[in-house]
This record gives sequence, C-alpha cells and structure tokens, in this order.
Amino acid sequence: MGAAILGAVAAKKYASLSEAMRALNKAGQVIHPSKDPKVKKYHDAKYHIFRQLYEQQLSQRSIMAKALE
Repeated sequence: MGAAILGAVAAKKYASLSEAMRALNKAGQVIHPSKDPKVKKYHDAKYHIFRQLYEQQLSQRSIMAKALE
C-alpha cells in the first residue's frame, strides 16, 4: 500500500502523502483476541515451532559460515 501511496503522490494525483493516505486508506474492523483457550493453545504451539525453526536456522547458518572459512 505504501508504494501505491507514494506513486499517487509522485504522479501528482494527490498534493501530499497525508492527503493520499486519507484518500487511499480507511479504518478497518477491530479484531480482538479470541478468549477460546483452544485458540491460545494453537497459537502457542505455532510460536513454539517457529522458535525451533529459527534456532535451527541460526545453527545452520553457523555451519555454512564455517564451511566458507
């Protein structure tokens, strides 16, 4: 969306970034976190997997960096 706003200002469709932002954006629906414990459990598990994958990636980067020494 940012590129579209910048492009619209560059093309002189809008006089300023703030004008383009007001014209091209609108307030969306507010979404509140679920109170369902199953949803929390799901996202906690998903985050745990993400952290494991991240740690593996760091380890693998280290291995590859050492291979290039």
